[in-house]
Amino acid sequence: MPGRLELLSKNNRFQIVVGIVLFIVLVGILGPFFTMSPEDYTGGRYESPSLDHKLGTNMFGNDVWAQTIYGIRHSLMVGLAAGLIALIIAFAVGGIGGYGGGLFDETLNLVSNVFLTLPMIPVLIVLSALFKQRSLYLVAFIIAVIAWPGAARAIRSQVLSLKERGFVDLARITGKGDTHILFLEIFPNMLAYIFIQFCTMVGTAIVMEAGISLLGLGPTTVVTLGSMLHWSIMNQAVQMEVWWWFLPPGFIIITFTGSIIMIGSVIDDALNPKLRGVL
Repeated sequence: MPGRLELLSKNNRFQIVVGIVLFIVLVGILGPFFTMSPEDYTGGRYESPSLDHKLGTNMFGNDVWAQTIYGIRHSLMVGLAAGLIALIIAFAVGGIGGYGGGLFDETLNLVSNVFLTLPMIPVLIVLSALFKQRSLYLVAFIIAVIAWPGAARAIRSQVLSLKERGFVDLARITGKGDTHILFLEIFPNMLAYIFIQFCTMVGTAIVMEAGISLLGLGPTTVVTLGSMLHWSIMNQAVQMEVWWWFLPPGFIIITFTGSIIMIGSVIDDALNPKLRGVL
């Protein structure tokens, strides 16, 4: 592992994308402590960027910079919560089912296949529309409910491969139970792979939240990057060339999700012997 970590530390792509992700995360965590509330009316309509308003104001006189900072925090919260919930479901279905095998595994695999056939966006829209008030964590849960099947299939394939390895047979011979083998023998050997899946799901969840927020079905209690895009489009900011309202959230969504998915790709290159020559 040290050799592989050294490969990552020397990889320019990895350094750049990690730097971008850490910067955006730090802005989301620390930024709200140093800016005004995004709900405050601090200026006139559509004021262009200035010293008083770094990214100008929107139609309602809210500071776009403050909305962007808080939007980053809330979008990250949705992505992380949805990614974590989806990962737990995926490991329960793919990991435990794959290790258990038999009818139990076949049943869970069938459930995964059924969910994979569902059109994600329409289902997400329908589920979101069922609730008039939607908190960050409700939206995260709705996203997680439909985002786990792909990761479950991937985790299952890894578990099916690892449970046939010699170290698992040795653990069985020494009297270790199934719970010990799964969580203390197999699971540690999948940490890097699970982290890749988690990165992918976080990025996917942020994009999904932005998608449903564009339709007015995202969180109703707080501002997110997606809700900023929704209100800017609803108030014709694009046609009026009020670029400071819609470009920052769109750019951050693209940059962050692209970077976090790239992290998973680079880690996969480093840990996969067949792809290691790519680094």
